[in-house]
Amino acid sequence: MKKLVLVLVLVLAFALPVLANPFVDVPLNHWAYDSVQSLAAKGVIVGYPDGTFGGSRTMTRYEFAEAVAKALAYVEGMDFASAEDVAILEKLAIEFADELASLGVTVADLEASVGANSEAIAAMEGTVAKLDHFFEPVTITGDINVEYKKVILPTVSAATLTDQTEIGIEAEVNDTTTVGIEMEFENVLNENVNLDLDSWRFWLEHDGPDLHLLIDEIEPDDIGKGLIYAFDTYQEEFWGVWAQWMWDTEDSDLGTWTVFMDVEDFYILNIGFEAGDDDIPVGVTVSYDPLAGGFAGSVDLSFDIGDEDDTTVSAEAGMFYGATMAFAGVVSLSGAYDDFNLDADVYYVQAGFVPTNTDWDPDVAGVDLTVGFPLTDEEDDTQVDIEVGWNYEMDATTFAIPVTHDISAGLTFTIDAETGEEAMIEATYSVLTGGIDLEAEYLNLPLGDDSEFVLSAHAEYAMLTGDYMGVATLVYAFEEDMTLLLEGRVDTFSAFAPYSAEVKLEYAVADNTDIYVGFEYNDWDDDINDWDEYAIVGTDSTLTAGIDVTF
Repeated sequence: MKKLVLVLVLVLAFALPVLANPFVDVPLNHWAYDSVQSLAAKGVIVGYPDGTFGGSRTMTRYEFAEAVAKALAYVEGMDFASAEDVAILEKLAIEFADELASLGVTVADLEASVGANSEAIAAMEGTVAKLDHFFEPVTITGDINVEYKKVILPTVSAATLTDQTEIGIEAEVNDTTTVGIEMEFENVLNENVNLDLDSWRFWLEHDGPDLHLLIDEIEPDDIGKGLIYAFDTYQEEFWGVWAQWMWDTEDSDLGTWTVFMDVEDFYILNIGFEAGDDDIPVGVTVSYDPLAGGFAGSVDLSFDIGDEDDTTVSAEAGMFYGATMAFAGVVSLSGAYDDFNLDADVYYVQAGFVPTNTDWDPDVAGVDLTVGFPLTDEEDDTQVDIEVGWNYEMDATTFAIPVTHDISAGLTFTIDAETGEEAMIEATYSVLTGGIDLEAEYLNLPLGDDSEFVLSAHAEYAMLTGDYMGVATLVYAFEEDMTLLLEGRVDTFSAFAPYSAEVKLEYAVADNTDIYVGFEYNDWDDDINDWDEYAIVGTDSTLTAGIDVTF
């Protein structure tokens, strides 16, 4: 295709006018008269036996191949192209820049055909480069989902048809900066369009040599031991601003500065640097926290000890000033040794220590100890590990009232790391209540000789109360593009219903286009084959069908 466009450009550029009109259906006043006349004179096009050109007729692949062959023969017979001819090529390249760029035609292709001895070539190279830079960086992506729902139990309700369209536009501003916008529209089909402006977002990323700036949905890493900021505590991600830069001077290294914020809720600044002759990593964090109504600050550090530096000691001390001043501190020790792993935390958190993103409960002092042992050799196909834990907490005000006292033990089985086949079983004993909680899980168990059937299951049981919950999912890929999912659930903790079930058939009708149909009996607080939540939350039974298109 690249050569085809090149040939057409060259033919139009070097065609000479002729006096005769070989085609009876091309009038003298037609806008393409000169071009048709020139191409015919050079033998590139010959028309039809009845003497017509057929300008409104669709050209076949065979006809186009014949014209290309004649054009190639004509171009190859040319010895030299003048500067005036190349200037015409430049104008054509500007006019058809989008088409040339999409087909990969470069200045080098033109130069190889017309010679490199013209100043116009250099001018055209710059022009085409600018046009390439304008057209190529823009990317449009999106997702369209249309879904039909009808509740049929315990009462029949009116069916609903909803649609949701997400469109993202991304553009490269320069080598270090990219911007974009994401828009969401709802209910276009039923003429009750909702622009859902709350979900619209503009984003920008600048990744320069000294500064990395991001305005987007961000997921900052945990800081220190999580006294001021732990990612999972607040939410999985939030829309905000994140920036990081290296602050170096000629005399000293002032460390790596990271600032991020959820504009209405909190502002956090962390400075990381290496201190002392041993270059111990140290972090200083300050926070303004309108959501929690106060200010926070902390210092964290970590260093290795032992003959082989196989033990890491880390610590963080923090304060929070809201209605009163409150303090907190955590010291941790972790290590991987020949026969076991060890993790230990000792912590103290005063009652008023309540930053929005803290990973620690207020008014608690305690110790958390975990020891793990491998039960199999490294070369064994299935890896089995045992882990024993002890957690003891008391109130941090009087140090007299136990809050938590648990002893736990668990086994983990890694059967096939490549397919994700793994299992676990764990028991936790509460010394304070005398209760035992059991938890077990098996993921991605293939049934039969192939992987068409895959079973996963999770279960929990509280012996003290007799309550239990469980979920099992069977995935059957009976065609390359078709999948059937079956899921059963039980939940005696639920106030709505003790069991639930769902079936869903997914069919990939084309690339990036899926359709599905399903039925759910009693509402489960999550999607099928997605276990972030374990609860039955309603008694509606619903028929569902939909189509999902991505681009």
